[in-house]
Amino acid sequence: MRRKTEVEKENQEFIKNYDDSKYAKPSVTTDMVVFGVFDGNESNYRKYSEKILKVLLVKRKSEPFKECYALPGGFVRPNETLTQAATRELKEETNLPCEFLEQFGTYSSPKRDPRGWVISNGFLALVDASQYHVQGGDDAAEAKWFDVLFREEKDGWILRLSNEDDVIHAVLKNVADKWDVKSRFISVNSNEIAFDHEIIIADAITQLRKWIADTHIAFRLLPDRFTLRQLQQIYETVLDANLLVPAFRRKISSHVEETGEMTSDVGHRPAMLYKERD
Repeated sequence: MRRKTEVEKENQEFIKNYDDSKYAKPSVTTDMVVFGVFDGNESNYRKYSEKILKVLLVKRKSEPFKECYALPGGFVRPNETLTQAATRELKEETNLPCEFLEQFGTYSSPKRDPRGWVISNGFLALVDASQYHVQGGDDAAEAKWFDVLFREEKDGWILRLSNEDDVIHAVLKNVADKWDVKSRFISVNSNEIAFDHEIIIADAITQLRKWIADTHIAFRLLPDRFTLRQLQQIYETVLDANLLVPAFRRKISSHVEETGEMTSDVGHRPAMLYKERD
């Protein structure tokens, strides 16, 4: 077996004469899909508030796609890893820290960015949205939360992002085959969001639904103390489905433990507070 020192010496000699201009080089970016779950408006004090899944978008301050909404993100610097760049850009553009940040996809269509060959890496971020105030900065004129609707209808997969001021609508087609571990979409109709970000968001929602079914990721969207009802609402909101209470509680029973504390200042009967089991 060759010694590592011998290989490194040969590598150094090779690099001295290597012409890296032979190959075109793409720029590399990160785009962050930040999800939070919010309480909906409930006029009846005695009822539980519904939960709403939201995604964070920023309004671009400059071209390309000036004043269009987009995912927070930006270019990777030479001294950064992808995760370091994603963490920095998220803080600069939205004022959010990274409580959970996982890469889920790479986007390399040659024409996805009008500035040239730009390969983007999608990261999924989860935050307990009640704990932080978002604020646009750096390349983002403003940052806003949008309600998420993503479901399959007769015309394809419908993505609708909305808040009190704006509505973004896209139609996508799922082109994944049975061997794909992740769903992959192409855009059929969308001109209301920058770059190919409707595709990245669709992939992120699909990945989040898989992770929430198979892992403990739901706890990232809750405070440290929560009720079982709140936990079930998180699952139902992300999965866009109603779950049977007995079956759900059996499924998560080994992942939670009682705190001995009860809810207070609520219109309905006080409920036991739980925490994630260590």
